[in-house]
Amino acid sequence: MIGDTAVAALVASLAARAPTPGGGAAAAVAAALGCAAGAMAARYTSGAKFPAVSAQAEALAATLDAAAAACLLAADADAEAYAAGGVARKAKDAGALATAETRARAVPADLLAACARHAAGLAAFLPACNPHLASDVKVGIHLLAGGGRAAWQTLLVNQPDEVARRGAEAHLAALVTAEATAMA
Repeated sequence: MIGDTAVAALVASLAARAPTPGGGAAAAVAAALGCAAGAMAARYTSGAKFPAVSAQAEALAATLDAAAAACLLAADADAEAYAAGGVARKAKDAGALATAETRARAVPADLLAACARHAAGLAAFLPACNPHLASDVKVGIHLLAGGGRAAWQTLLVNQPDEVARRGAEAHLAALVTAEATAMA
């Protein structure tokens, strides 16, 4: 599992001449790191020093923890979908290939949606954040935006239908908005 892999080993694995992990897994790991940066900043915006936003910050941290874990699972799911497609192509199993291709489109589409949702959540939290941790919130937003744009590229390779493409484009627009908040 990618979530159990040391960073140096993951980087080496991604750089290797092997089909997985690939770009989809890298996108998911970037998104997980973005969630983690935001969760840390939220945790430092709770407690006695921040009574007005403490409950909101704690809830955001918990949400982002769950999202980071889901992103790491998405990294594995991306690799599994790609591998299943390769097996199905070799076996000339049209049914299994169709299933693998559907999954290969769903994983990056879901990741992109999650990146947009959590980047928007961090952008909304930024004004209330502990001012000493604002840069960490912005790092989280930018990592989520990068992960989302990378997921978009993975989705495009897997040829989404027009409905999925339009939905993904809306998520990309949400990432642009979140990043604009982080750039201010």
